[in-house]
Amino acid sequence: MKDFSKIAGELAILQDKGRWEAGIERVEYLIRRHASELERGEKSFLCGRLGYFLHFVGRIEKAAAAYQEAVALAPYLAHQRKLYSDYLMVCHYLPQIGDEELAIRHFTYNQFFRSEEELHHERELHRRHKKIRVGYLSSNFKTHIMSCFMMQLLAIADHSRFEVYCYDLGNDADAAAKQMRSFGNIWRSIVLSEAKDRARAIAADEIDILFDLSGHTDGGHGLATLGYKAAPVQLTGIGYMSTSGLKAVDYYLSDIFLDPEGKGDAYFSEKLLRLPHSHFCYTPFEAVFKSTIDWQPHERLVFGCFNNSAKISDDMLRLWYTLLMRVPDSKLVLKAWKPKNLRKRALALGYRPDQIEVRPMTLDYIHEYMDMDIALDTFPYTGGGTTCEALYMGTPVITLAGTRHGTRFGLSLLENVGLGELAAHTPEEYIEKAAALASDSELLTALHRNLRPMMQRSPVMDGRRYVREVEAMYEKIWKEWLYGENR
Repeated sequence: MKDFSKIAGELAILQDKGRWEAGIERVEYLIRRHASELERGEKSFLCGRLGYFLHFVGRIEKAAAAYQEAVALAPYLAHQRKLYSDYLMVCHYLPQIGDEELAIRHFTYNQFFRSEEELHHERELHRRHKKIRVGYLSSNFKTHIMSCFMMQLLAIADHSRFEVYCYDLGNDADAAAKQMRSFGNIWRSIVLSEAKDRARAIAADEIDILFDLSGHTDGGHGLATLGYKAAPVQLTGIGYMSTSGLKAVDYYLSDIFLDPEGKGDAYFSEKLLRLPHSHFCYTPFEAVFKSTIDWQPHERLVFGCFNNSAKISDDMLRLWYTLLMRVPDSKLVLKAWKPKNLRKRALALGYRPDQIEVRPMTLDYIHEYMDMDIALDTFPYTGGGTTCEALYMGTPVITLAGTRHGTRFGLSLLENVGLGELAAHTPEEYIEKAAALASDSELLTALHRNLRPMMQRSPVMDGRRYVREVEAMYEKIWKEWLYGENR
């Protein structure tokens, strides 16, 4: 189509400005009005943009359908992979998707790769290494929630046993990036457009174990790199909620709470590595670390949720409405990309105007946790970083745990902090636990006073123990490959 690059630029501006409704209108008009003029790749691009815009306004089913069409139309394999990763991300927001169905959709990702294109690794070459070479691959070596979970792995690695390489897909230079670069590890910027070129660059360093920290987020560029077998042993986890679906990925990092022994294995193409405590370690951002807690009980009991508002489905709003009816004179505080839209949805479901407050998403929201008494987790897409922040700010969290890995982050965090009793397993139990805590002012006050030190003493923030557990796991899986014992 003539001037298509100009159209792509216009859509990028709408995206950057958060004008998602306008983006939807523009894309739907272009597809409707210029269908005969659009080349296959151009229509694929537009469907992908439509999926993005629909996702951010909460129209998840239509977003998923738009991404599926984008994948089907994409003329090149690299585009198909990226768009399918975007599709898989959106699938986690679907409230009714089953565990098996979600796994099957992920397993389909492997069809975009060919085993004959995988790089080969000679055991004798790797056996000569004096230390195990571990590579971390991410686009989030910057001020991003994932930096809170990778920081300890980089900061206190045992350099007497491991050589640590960081493969940066983003090449940012903010304060967090500079801090992570200061830990004495080997840093590589691999901002290369082709996944195979990235894999070759990593293989040239003779990396023994490569850990992808992004999964299918950010277009799945890290996973696409692993698809070419950039290292002899590859794993993923931490930064994603489900299997990679890739046969080239050997392991997936989990813990005994996310995936109890004997459960969940069928939903992964990888072999599960279950840590005995938490599968990640939380290091607060500096502003969070320095924050003070000055919570006081509110005259009206305040429930709240600062999770990404795309996780708040109508089913979730209905469940919270039931809770508000159960706890007289209580209210709900949320944050959203489009506060008016979310508030309108809530009112349409029966909320009274005085029962719900929806604030805009902001970067400096941490002290707003003082405005709530009890935090409510979302389901099925639970919180991770926001749950950690809530607990660190002294705010107890009620979570609903499902049966698959990505629905149990809240459960794992609470079990590790010593508050597993705040995790429910049914919607009815979720209501009961939240209402019971709301009625116990003495316990609520004690939690707000003691949650931060409880968390600081827990495995969730014990960086030294966590890193030693992960490194012991590295040594085990490396020996299994080195001596031909892996699957």
